[in-house]
Amino acid sequence: MVGRTAREQLGLRKQALILESEVRRRMLEGEWHQLRAAASWMEEAKRIGQKALPWWPVLALVAGLLAVRGFKRSSPFVGRAGPVLSLITTALSLWKQTRARAREDVPAA
Repeated sequence: MVGRTAREQLGLRKQALILESEVRRRMLEGEWHQLRAAASWMEEAKRIGQKALPWWPVLALVAGLLAVRGFKRSSPFVGRAGPVLSLITTALSLWKQTRARAREDVPAA
């Protein structure tokens, strides 16, 4: 049988653990509220982005045109970029085709 002092010590230890648990729970609750407040702008940004969803292709086109217009003014490299990008596109297309053929040629295990 557990002595009275040991039982009292266990009871006190239990109360201390319960109080510590409550303190930590309150701390977590406060941190959670801070986190929610800090991340609240993300919900607003998501809502605005979803509202503007039909406009994204138009906005991307306008942004691209403005970027190209700015590059043409500032860099002589842009005049050479078109043929280089065309070459890269062609090379990528050929690489994809040869890779697809190589996969077809490999016998199934």
